Amino acid sequence: MNQTELAPEWGLDHFDPWDRRISYSNVWPMYRKMREKAAAHYSDAHNGFWSIVRYKDIKAAARDHRIFSSASGTSIGEHHTDPSTPPKAPIEYDPPQHTRFRKALQEPFLPRKMEEFTEGVRATVREVLDTVGEMGSFDIVTHLAEPVPQEVLSKIVGFDEDTKATNRELVLKVVNADLAEKPQAWKNFHNFLRYEIRSRQADPRDDFLSHLCVDEFDGARFTEDELVAMLAALALAGHHTAINGISSVLRRVSNDRIRDAYLADRTLGSKIVEETLRCDPPIHLEARTTTEAIDVDGIKIPANSQVALIYASGNHDESEFKNPEEFDLNRDSNQHLSFGHGIHTCFGMHLARLEMNIVLEETLKRFPRYQLAGAQIDSGMVYGHHMGWESIPATIE
Repeated sequence: MNQTELAPEWGLDHFDPWDRRISYSNVWPMYRKMREKAAAHYSDAHNGFWSIVRYKDIKAAARDHRIFSSASGTSIGEHHTDPSTPPKAPIEYDPPQHTRFRKALQEPFLPRKMEEFTEGVRATVREVLDTVGEMGSFDIVTHLAEPVPQEVLSKIVGFDEDTKATNRELVLKVVNADLAEKPQAWKNFHNFLRYEIRSRQADPRDDFLSHLCVDEFDGARFTEDELVAMLAALALAGHHTAINGISSVLRRVSNDRIRDAYLADRTLGSKIVEETLRCDPPIHLEARTTTEAIDVDGIKIPANSQVALIYASGNHDESEFKNPEEFDLNRDSNQHLSFGHGIHTCFGMHLARLEMNIVLEETLKRFPRYQLAGAQIDSGMVYGHHMGWESIPATIE
């Protein structure tokens, strides 16, 4: 069975987010079929797990960290009883540990900090667009979407050019690994992070990484293992999610209806970004583990069950969003779940929105009539929870 032959009904009993047959062409009918059938579904994949697929139920579960715990892992099929898959911080911790990690990590990403980043992000985008302008034909993913978040995050953390390149290489190997390859990919990435941490502890610099390594938080420094857990989560979150978001917004704006509306009214930029995030969420789902039995709209989920909160399905739920498959520039309420919900809401969401808005502004200012110029290749479901693009060829007119 190839990608286009993966029937929507497959999701009712056999949904497996690690199955690379899942793609943009079949995932949305699958989620719709799941929502229509029931609020939650049991899958026989990975020794069995449940999926919650309707907006209100996903939101309620994400809000209830007491029953839907993150401490056993946030990827389906991955459990932190296995020492080869240590937890990522803060997302794979519950309070009170989660609170300490998040407090330390979120400082550079708070809304009040965005003004400090705006000109730096804009300068990075303009440099990338200078290169694109010399090429004529380019790929939105590799030549535009990928360099921007990598450059911005490296500046925030404090990576130099060589370290940035190594980080990118190792993150890509982790992101693209299957379940069998993951332990070694993680080991290589963690060894790299340990080296950087020890270097900062021995010779602190004026950067965020040094701040995490040498300062005290709630009366104590973080251990090396804790710092690895934090940096791993930061590197991964700042990589594929931002790349997928930027790629998707430029793909959407290549549509003449959306492009012309934006060129006539530049204030539509934020609405375009939010509707892109709703329609094309970079993260499709996260796992939780139930600490006690729970009823989800009449479906009984036992205690100690792994559960997928399928945010992407919630974003397309007809009971929450009118005509959810339509890209609606006039959508009044757009409380999508693309950044999660509850205590684990993505703390990098303000930076992601800033990057997407600035890339949109600067690209349409420089190349208002760029055109897609070939087959758009999506990534399929990668790493068991996210989906984006491998290639979106384009030309400058």
